[in-house]
Amino acid sequence: MTPLLFWDMGLMGSKGLKGDKGDQGKPGNPGLDGQKGDRGEQGGCKCTDGRGGNDGRPGDRGYKGDKGNTGAQGVQGLTRLKGNKGDMGLDGLTGPFQNFPVPFPHILTNQLGHFIPLMGIYTAPVNGTYLFSFHIAVAGKVLKVGLFCNFYPLVRATEGDDQSTTSQTVILHLKRGDRVWLQVEDAITNITGMYTDRESTSKFSGYLLHPDSCEIFPKGDIQEAS
Repeated sequence: MTPLLFWDMGLMGSKGLKGDKGDQGKPGNPGLDGQKGDRGEQGGCKCTDGRGGNDGRPGDRGYKGDKGNTGAQGVQGLTRLKGNKGDMGLDGLTGPFQNFPVPFPHILTNQLGHFIPLMGIYTAPVNGTYLFSFHIAVAGKVLKVGLFCNFYPLVRATEGDDQSTTSQTVILHLKRGDRVWLQVEDAITNITGMYTDRESTSKFSGYLLHPDSCEIFPKGDIQEAS
């Protein structure tokens, strides 16, 4: 029979001091590649290019700028000697005479040359219907003027107001060679009644509306003078 042995357990000792930090371990081996993930949902584009946007609000009014400094006075120009008196100009055209066509030297249109400016006479090139008109400025005296055809007055006009105008329009049937012009009544009533200056124009015009026959004739027979 084996005898029983007993040991008495002594008292627990105090906690020991902290040991020194151990050396760093070696890096572990690389892990294996993970499995490929599933494809995600396609994202939607919510961006815009700026079109259709609302207009921005006007900016605040800026402050009034300061008044600039007065510029320096310019240098006075050189004084020059007075020029010599110019030569006397040519005499102007004679005013309208009584019982004689009024000249209209300033041509605006005379395409076929059937109007004679210095004589103031239009000659019909063919049998046909014509339109004539005049617009006359009046100043200084009473104006009495008539539209004549072959020395016969067809239309007469009288204007007595100073700084005014008189106008007439007439349609005539003419034969080839008929002549049309303006003519004043007499020297007392109109030598200075009809006039032209920078602000007023006296004008005489006429043109062929249509010929009587079907002959080929230029439609550009238009005259206008002042």
